[in-house]
Amino acid sequence: MTPDHPHWLSDSDLRLVNILQDSPRAPWASVARVLGASAPTARRRWRSITDEGAAWIASYPGFTWGLLCAIVEVRCRPGSVDEVAASLRRSPRIVTVTGLTGDRDLVLTVLTRNMTEFRRLLQNELGRGTDIIGVRSSIVSRMFSEGSRWRALGAPGGARGLDTTEAQLGNEEPISLAQWRAVLPVLERNGRASAAELATALGSSDGHARRVVNRLLRNGWIQQRVDLSLEQNHWPHALALWMVVPAARLEDTAASIAKLSMTRLCAGLAGGTSNLYVIVWLRDLPEAASIEAQLVRSLDVRVTDRAILLHYYKRVGHLFDDNRAHEGFVSWLLPEELEPAAPGSLS
Repeated sequence: MTPDHPHWLSDSDLRLVNILQDSPRAPWASVARVLGASAPTARRRWRSITDEGAAWIASYPGFTWGLLCAIVEVRCRPGSVDEVAASLRRSPRIVTVTGLTGDRDLVLTVLTRNMTEFRRLLQNELGRGTDIIGVRSSIVSRMFSEGSRWRALGAPGGARGLDTTEAQLGNEEPISLAQWRAVLPVLERNGRASAAELATALGSSDGHARRVVNRLLRNGWIQQRVDLSLEQNHWPHALALWMVVPAARLEDTAASIAKLSMTRLCAGLAGGTSNLYVIVWLRDLPEAASIEAQLVRSLDVRVTDRAILLHYYKRVGHLFDDNRAHEGFVSWLLPEELEPAAPGSLS
């Protein structure tokens, strides 16, 4: 029988994904040991999965150094959604562009350096779009969970025996802004870029490049995660929920939701009509109602709106066509930031 989904991930595929979710740059020998296969076999299987577009490693600026994250809802003129999305996804600071059902046509995840940059983005990139007829934004006050915490199997850290030494060791010399700018676009393009590629970008030795990258990852200046296409056979749908939670119970409620295995995103919001935004993955569409009912019954929450995800135009920098096939990426860095930076420490 022909599978209903283009990407048919086996149980062993999910195990490989799960191992890499714990440490996306873990050495293949270590991955293979946990997987129970040879290093060449593990490498070949991962290459096959990524070549098919079923999974990939996304690299992006971490929240450690005070970036501002916002959720922006966009309403478009009828028939213009694809054109608006195609324009917005070219913006480096708009890291994700999602088409959804319901009152809004698009939901954007925006990551800017500060409030001033965010305000200018609203005015210049969204406020002047002739096919955009409505914009509503909320600031993420706290990220309780996001894609880097989600696991295909079990909880974070569940890949026992995985050697993550490479991602934990490194010198304690300050990392410069120039080094961060050099490394980020390389890892955005290929999350498992070799030490030689990173050394070329940094103008250093392979060993020094490893130490710099390890420090950037360990301290959260760069975040990595393994993303799965929604065209796979396990979780082919996603449900977005906007909620209101009593302020005194927000932290405990969000923490409970963040721990659920189906939760992909759980973000506290400020400055909007809802104070909690949640995305959960679904095994089928009927599961949407049961999950919402479960949350309302067990927690002190009120769901103000819900939507089903229709299409990722852009997902943490990675671009997708009408058939959900990967077609490139846009760096978070602005063109002028890709130029060599003046010396400056990130720590």
